[in-house]
Order: sequence, then structure tokens, then C-alpha cells
Amino acid sequence: MDEQRKLNRRNMLSGVAATAGAAGLLGITAAHGAEAVAEAWPDMGPSQSPPITDVKDKVAYITGGSSGIGLGIARALHEAGAKVILGNLDDSQFAEALKSFPVGDRRVRTVVHDVLDRDGWEAKADEIEKLFGPVQILVNNAGVGRLPDVIAGTLKDWDWGMGVNFWGPLCGVRTFVPRMLARKEGCHIVTTSSTDGVLFGSGNVYAVTKMAVSGLMEALRHQLRGTNIGTSNLCPGATTTNIAQSATYRPDTLKNPEQTAVAQAAAAPPRPSTAGPVPAPPGRVDLGPMWARPQDPLTVGRLVVNGIINNDMWIFPAPEYRVGVEARGQAMAESMVAFTPMPENIAAGRDRYFRTPIYVQEMAHRRATRKRNIPGI
Repeated sequence: MDEQRKLNRRNMLSGVAATAGAAGLLGITAAHGAEAVAEAWPDMGPSQSPPITDVKDKVAYITGGSSGIGLGIARALHEAGAKVILGNLDDSQFAEALKSFPVGDRRVRTVVHDVLDRDGWEAKADEIEKLFGPVQILVNNAGVGRLPDVIAGTLKDWDWGMGVNFWGPLCGVRTFVPRMLARKEGCHIVTTSSTDGVLFGSGNVYAVTKMAVSGLMEALRHQLRGTNIGTSNLCPGATTTNIAQSATYRPDTLKNPEQTAVAQAAAAPPRPSTAGPVPAPPGRVDLGPMWARPQDPLTVGRLVVNGIINNDMWIFPAPEYRVGVEARGQAMAESMVAFTPMPENIAAGRDRYFRTPIYVQEMAHRRATRKRNIPGI
């Protein structure tokens, strides 16, 4: 019964922390709740040290890098001194994208790359690495949206959504991880998921593909934590992008019979290129780009650079969704009901059931590095 009482106490403290976390968004500190829960976690050692602590002169390849979040990440990496290669399905956006960099800048290159071409990834990687040398930072960012719900979606909708949003990053990982491991120098992989990738906010194909991406990045974190490769799962919220226009790039072979590029484009007007800050709630002032919604891609990019040099497992540019994430996690925890007293042999060996140390390690890492100076944020 002692173990059962301890379990009940842990559940109670978790509830306190969830409540405190929600209150923290309203200006009430969550520190006491977090510290109370921390007492229940075992010491699983430090998280993986950052393989890259300065992106200056590092070579970064960004898929879907010619607009939106990809371009924002490329701009942030470039302003921090990296050499950046912008990948895109075709060259139609490169001229506009290059206006974000100094004219003729030698640290910027472009490459046409269809991430759906599984068999072409190795040859494309060779082409990319001839531009600046071996890639140290891979950003799997290419993605598509405007997908139907899981019931209405056809198999072609699933093939297209999963093809770009999941198989693209997986092919990037399969192509570049062996190269990075062989060189043994510090490297990092960032993959763009979504808030939908950790908090199911819509019943559509897009959200499921992003859940798959998040699973991929957690698997990579577990598998690569003892290597020279760091990993980050980027989960942005509402951001100024042209993802609503992605259907115009949908291959004919993956279109439904009634679909045409013209009809798809007409159904999805582009988002505004700029967005002002959201109105300040009572008692809060000076809401800058960090809190503008939709968020500026450059703001997201600067948070990504900070995530790389700290080797953060997750990068959340929109922390207001913490309450939802806590509710989701707590709902799962509350569903694991011990209807009868837990057998002693199971209760005594609770450390076996963490499955991986990465979650406990990341909690400790983020609490220890809570205060950060992020240029431009």
C-alpha cells in the first residue's frame, strides 16, 4: 500500500504542475509545481551535449528553403554566420528568396530538389555537398498542407501528404545520417513538424503526417543521443507562410480526378506577408515579434538557431499551447488506471518503464537552461 500511496502522491503532484503550468501563462509562476514533480523523477544523467555550439561557417541544407519557415531558418542561420543552401521543388521562388540576402553573397546557394524522389536523394546530396562541402546542419522543412480530414481523404491525399511531410524527412535522415556519422564532426538535424504534431488540433491528414514526423524525431533522439549528431523537432504554431498554396505543386499522379492546380489555387488565397502583434492582454505590454500571430518566419528561424546550439529536443515557437500539451499528457496518464494494487515486483522496478532516458533528461536540460539570450528575440 505504501507504493500505492506514493503513486497517488505522484499523480496529485502532476495535477498540481499541470494547473500551475496553465496559470503560468496568465502570469502566475509554475516553479513550485515543477519543482515538486521533479522530486519524483530519477536521475538519468545529462542530456546529450550540443554537438554544434556555434553555427558560424557550418554548412546547412534546408529543404523547402525558398519561402516561409524554411527561408526564415535560412536567414537566421545566415545572419549567425552559416553557409546556407536553399532547396526547393523548382526554381520559381529562388529569385524572390535571394532578395533576403546580400546581393551575390557567397554563403548562399540554391538547388532544385524534389523530396518525393526517393531514388534521387543520394545523387542530390552529392550535388549539394559540392557547393560548400559536407552538410553539418540538415533542416527537413519541405511540407504541404490543405489536406482533407482523415475520413474524406483519398489514398492519393495520404500518399501526397505522407510523401512530402514524412517520407521526405525520412529520406533526408537516411541519406545524411550515415555521412554525418562517418565524418564524426558535430552535426545537427532539425525537422519541421507542427503544433499539430504533438497536440492534435484538427482531424485531417496533415495533422497525422506531422504526428508521424514527431515520432520520427523522438526515435532519432533516442538512437543518436550517444553520437555526434544532435536532433530537434520544430513544432511551430501559426506562421506567415504560403503552405496554403502547396496544392499548386501537387504532382498530377497524386491528384484526385476532380482536382486541378487552378481550382486548388483559387480555393486557397495566400496569407498576408506581414502580421502585426496580437492585442496585449490586461497587465502585459511590449508584445513584439515573438508574440505576433501569425509569427514571422525569421522569428521562428532565430529560435531554431538557438535550439541547435543548445541541442534542444523540441523547439516550440508558440509556448501558449503548453496548456493543451499538458492536458493531452495528463489525459493519457489519468487513463493508466491501476484498478487493483500494483504488484510489488512491478512497483519496485518502476525505472524500467521509462523506456528511454530522453524525456527525463530533456526536462532537466530545459530547466537548467531556462534563461537564454536569443539575438533578435
